[in-house]
Parts: sequence; C-alpha cells; structure tokens
Amino acid sequence: MRALSMVRLDPDIGRAMEWGAREKLLKPGGDDGYLWHVLLVAAFGHLAPKPFRLIEPNGQRPPYLLGYAHATEEGLHRHVAEFCDPAIASALGVSSLAVKVMPDSFVAGRRLGFELRVRPVVRQTKDGDRNRKREIDVFLQQTRARPDAEKPSRVAVYTDWLAAHLAKGGAALDTMRIIWLRRSAITRRDRERELRVHGEKGGGPDACFGGALTVTDPIAFNALLARGVGRHRAFGFGMLLLKPLPR
Repeated sequence: MRALSMVRLDPDIGRAMEWGAREKLLKPGGDDGYLWHVLLVAAFGHLAPKPFRLIEPNGQRPPYLLGYAHATEEGLHRHVAEFCDPAIASALGVSSLAVKVMPDSFVAGRRLGFELRVRPVVRQTKDGDRNRKREIDVFLQQTRARPDAEKPSRVAVYTDWLAAHLAKGGAALDTMRIIWLRRSAITRRDRERELRVHGEKGGGPDACFGGALTVTDPIAFNALLARGVGRHRAFGFGMLLLKPLPR
C-alpha cells in the first residue's frame, strides 16, 4: 500500500453548491458533507481522500478541503485528467491540488497536539428490534441510562468517548477541550438510493475537539490516521489533524 498523504484543495464554493443543486444532492436541514463526498469520489474515484474535512476559517479566508489518501499527487492528477468531468474539477479547484507525504510513523511516546471534527455518538437498538439501530449522542445516552443519578459532565463523557477511540488506534488521550459544539443532520442515500436527512430530530452532535495525545503504538496510530475517528468518516468527520507541541 502507498504511503499516506495529506491532500489539500481550494474549492469554488459557489460552483460546488450550484453543481450540488443541479444534481439534487442538497437537502434542507442537512449537512453538506455528502456533497463533498460525491464530488471527491467523482473526481478521484477510489483514490478519493477519506477521511476529509472542510475547514472554514471564520470568514478570514475562503474554506478549503483537507483529507488523507493513499495516493500520490501524480496519481490524483492522472485520474482527474482521464475521468473527471470538467465541471467537477472546477468546483473542487483541482488546479489548486497540493499533496504532502505523511511520516511513515510517529514513534511511541511522541506527544502531539490535535484537532478533530467528530460525531460523538453511539448506536443502540431501536424500539427493541436488534436489527434496527439508531445513533444517539453519547452524552444523552449516558444521561438517560442513569436518570436518578447526578447529571454527568458533557466534557467528561466526550473525553471518555474519545479516549476509548484513540486507545484502539494506538494513542493515549492526555487532554481534551471542546472548541465548538453544534447540531447537524447527515445527508446520505438510503438503500433505495433516495437522498434523505438522517439522525436524531434536530440533528446529532457535531463537535470539534482539541487537545494533546501520546502515541503508544506507531503502526496502529498510522492506521487510525488513515481510517479516521468515529462514524460518518466519508462525510467530513473523523479527520485527525496533528500539530507539534512546545517542548
């Protein structure tokens, strides 16, 4: 397998939204992650970055896309040249494509800062039917599980949830804070290929966490970067962005 690379694109937001509207990929009340997923797959096929994230810098500069992919810059450009619709290439800003190869591994014991947009949910049985599952905010799930007890701290619940996910991926969570928390609904196609808005009424938790972690298993951690954290990793969630910490 090729080394993991970080990919950046500077899309034309207006053209992307116009294309999504023409293709009926936008639903009122839904997140636009499905639109970016479709555009990336249409442009790059099996090489499409996943996980990815649309970075929105608070109006200071235009939004841009970051993602992880097992692909080279040459390979991505070649796939676009051979197969991509020009309208899609324009909407994604393929001419702005930039790629860097990630390190082969981060050594055990390395401390890193991180930022992560994630959906802190668990799946549980719906209406007593074990074959039907629904997603629920892990904070709400734990609150409802102990109605007579003192209400748990949302930060503590989310910290435990993230620590468990990182532990399975070769990292220990040192510190975590909530950068922002909102609610959003996921747009995706169902089994009948109908585009629907999924999730709890009013949407599910859409959070950005920041903090520090320590690598415990370099191989598992590299796999975690490539796979992403939590659910809906194909729709703009779960990309672990790393940064150095002061020594």
